Amino acid sequence: MSGGRITWLTNPIELLAELYHFLHMDFEEGKPAAHMIWDHDDELLQRGLAFYAALKQRLGVFSHADLVHALAGPKPGDMTDEQWQAAQAAHNGYQAGTEILSVLPMVALDTGFFDLKVNADLSISIPAELLEKGLQDRMAKVLVPPPTAKSDEVLAASGGMFYAREAPGMEPFVQEGAHFTQGQPLYIVEVMKMFNKVYAPFAGTIEKVLVDADGVIIKKGQPLFKVTPDEKIVVETPEEVAARMRKKTSAFLTNLL
Repeated sequence: MSGGRITWLTNPIELLAELYHFLHMDFEEGKPAAHMIWDHDDELLQRGLAFYAALKQRLGVFSHADLVHALAGPKPGDMTDEQWQAAQAAHNGYQAGTEILSVLPMVALDTGFFDLKVNADLSISIPAELLEKGLQDRMAKVLVPPPTAKSDEVLAASGGMFYAREAPGMEPFVQEGAHFTQGQPLYIVEVMKMFNKVYAPFAGTIEKVLVDADGVIIKKGQPLFKVTPDEKIVVETPEEVAARMRKKTSAFLTNLL
């Protein structure tokens, strides 16, 4: 990798063959299709491997870089124009689409994956920037996204009889101005003599209690509390998502092609 660009030291076709073998997906007659390279793909792969083996021997080169350089140069003296054009065309055909293999190292380079190191004693060296709390908080939100809190209201999860406290004489679960956390009980709803606690789906602050008495009948979807969520969810429009994807894809293609 140099200047953010990927240069292959190994022929991607040979790497692809090694990858299938590493994953135990070599072609075997009678093996389930989901567990091996498909027969027509394997036929094409084997033809490509045979082509490059013969071409290296014919040109007297061994490294992928030398082979690419030779194919971009003048025709060897022992080959006809037709043979040389056929060899160049076959090379371009076999390499078509192999750029997709560069996406993985490009993603790894972009995210700093290569900075992770496994030491000789099998301990792992983690870059300091990956331990930064702000980054870890952002990564946690990607791995375990918080419940979406787009509204400034908490609505009744079901109809029934509303109770703001655990029992008569006790303090309400939440009061105006109080902060609540995700999973904290907000109220109790009684349905057919069953008393069910309703828990906060996200964290926030109670701005106003809209039901101020116990034993009040509420309806499903009725606003119960005015709140300010802690998590400010930014919702991207389809156009913004498409623009972001185009920008990222263009950056990848610039470095791959």
